[in-house]
Amino acid sequence: MKNNFLVLITVLAISLSSNCQSITVPAVVKSAFNTKYPNATNVKWGKENAKEYEAEFKLNGTNVSANFGLDGSWVETETVIKIAALPAPVTAAVKKKYPGAAITMTQKLEKPGGKLFYEATFKVNGKKKSMELNPDGSLAK
Repeated sequence: MKNNFLVLITVLAISLSSNCQSITVPAVVKSAFNTKYPNATNVKWGKENAKEYEAEFKLNGTNVSANFGLDGSWVETETVIKIAALPAPVTAAVKKKYPGAAITMTQKLEKPGGKLFYEATFKVNGKKKSMELNPDGSLAK
């Protein structure tokens, strides 16, 4: 019994330490981030995928995440917004496609070239779904 407990503790310690390891963010990526978001606070870095780093941070008290390519190029920024701040055509599009949907979270997505989208996360029939939409309510992508 003691051996099983020690094995369990060891496995937990190893898995926790591997999850807590920090990543090394290239200087060019950090520099690009600091230039774009000089007032960011509570910055936490992660890897979005093999080609992008993601910074999660606070900006003026709001939760924001920004992705940058390996070369420091800005990929996108996602800003949490209040559900009431979602443009009416976007809310209407979600409600039309998914009647009875309860919107639970909304984000504004900004991409290079001045592109702006909105992401609505919602529950419908007990299932969590999300849609990315243009400001006019049409589907993005």
